[in-house]
Amino acid sequence: MISETLRFWSELLRPYQALNWSLTNSVIFENDSLKLRSFTPLSKSNKVPILVLAPNAGHHPSICEPLLRRCLSVDVNRPVHVIDWVPPTSYSRSRFDSLDDMAANIDQCVRRLGNKVHLFTLCQGAWAGAIHTALHPESVVSYVNAAGPIDFWAGKGKIYSLCGALPMSFFENMVNMGGGVQRGECQLAGFKGLNPYDRYFGDYMDLWFAVCDDNEEKIKRWRRFKGWYDQPLNLPGVWYLEIVDKLFKRNLLVKGELEVLGKKVDLRNIKCPVFMIAGEKDDITLPEQVFAMAKYVSGMTKTKLIADAGHIGVFVKESSLKYWETSILRVLDAMDCESGVATGSDTIVLSGPA
Repeated sequence: MISETLRFWSELLRPYQALNWSLTNSVIFENDSLKLRSFTPLSKSNKVPILVLAPNAGHHPSICEPLLRRCLSVDVNRPVHVIDWVPPTSYSRSRFDSLDDMAANIDQCVRRLGNKVHLFTLCQGAWAGAIHTALHPESVVSYVNAAGPIDFWAGKGKIYSLCGALPMSFFENMVNMGGGVQRGECQLAGFKGLNPYDRYFGDYMDLWFAVCDDNEEKIKRWRRFKGWYDQPLNLPGVWYLEIVDKLFKRNLLVKGELEVLGKKVDLRNIKCPVFMIAGEKDDITLPEQVFAMAKYVSGMTKTKLIADAGHIGVFVKESSLKYWETSILRVLDAMDCESGVATGSDTIVLSGPA
């Protein structure tokens, strides 16, 4: 027992290594707000590239690397790219980035990739990807929403209750205290407050049991998770407040009342195949908030509920990655051909589990 206790405290008190990219990549475009990373050494490919909009809620986007590895292993000839948003400081020009700026930046990246992409959106990348696809439907061959809210009121979860109870002045004061940015520490405190038992007790019990079982792999995974989760990143204050107000509080995206870059965002413009993946145990983005998208788009839709998966489990858990492989990654060639790259989503043959 003494040895286990010593090991537990040594692991707990040892500084976490902040999560960063471990997969080889190169930056093919950057500005003050983002870096467009390429994870394939291909100089030229006739396949439509994958563009990943990684989680953008105050944590490092490299959490999506298990999905990137699966993409690269399934089809070595298909380019894979990720938008890596640069965390602003209170002195960065990007702290003033608005929702319009975000949409313009995504469009610029898509154009850099030939203006045809398979758009894989994770977590809070989903609404951003949906906005882009609705505004520029010709540029997206397929769209995947993994654990991302589209109908922010569906299921009336914890975040819905929190945003409904707190006035906008609460969020505005946080940004003001951050010097114009939403501090990562504030984001982290909010997320932990949604699941206080798990984050302040359960996580450490997981470490204790891993130490008692002498399970080095679990200890390694625990440290990797904490290195990601407990090293938060800042968000631009302007678009953060816009999203809280227009999406989380007023749900304008599904109401058809959201205006971006001077245009109304109409989800009916999304005519490409749409895949929606939710975690059975996700209490951050409820499955209802993901699957509700099917009611608003015009394209073929397919849903998948991943058993025993939480929020990030939909793109890191092995059972989730198997679904990505069989039902999405292995049919991209068919979608490339059908889009000719012309749309014809009703003729696409989808394989794998429903």
